[in-house]
Amino acid sequence: MFNPQDKNERLKSSETKLDDEKNQLRVSLDDVGNQLTRAELLRQSLEGDVQRMRLAVSDKEVENQVLSSRAEDLTIQIRELESKMHALTSTVDRLRMILTMTEQQKSLHKNQVSV
Repeated sequence: MFNPQDKNERLKSSETKLDDEKNQLRVSLDDVGNQLTRAELLRQSLEGDVQRMRLAVSDKEVENQVLSSRAEDLTIQIRELESKMHALTSTVDRLRMILTMTEQQKSLHKNQVSV
């Protein structure tokens, strides 16, 4: 038989269950919203890290280019100085030979004058 009181109790029970589900869904929605906010903050933080890393890499590349250029310039200077050193060494050797020859001629002239 149809009992209106049973129907009311079932409706109240259904309403209570729906309210409970609604509250659980609301809590779940809040949790998901909080997770989304944390994820967004983390994403922004990581984007900042990536940007800083890109700047650091760019700075290192510029520094490497400067050092490479400086190394090339120093290598050129070393080659030029080595070339000058060889030229000066040749000049010194030639002057020593001339000095030795001059001293020999001087000695020879002294011997001729004394004889």
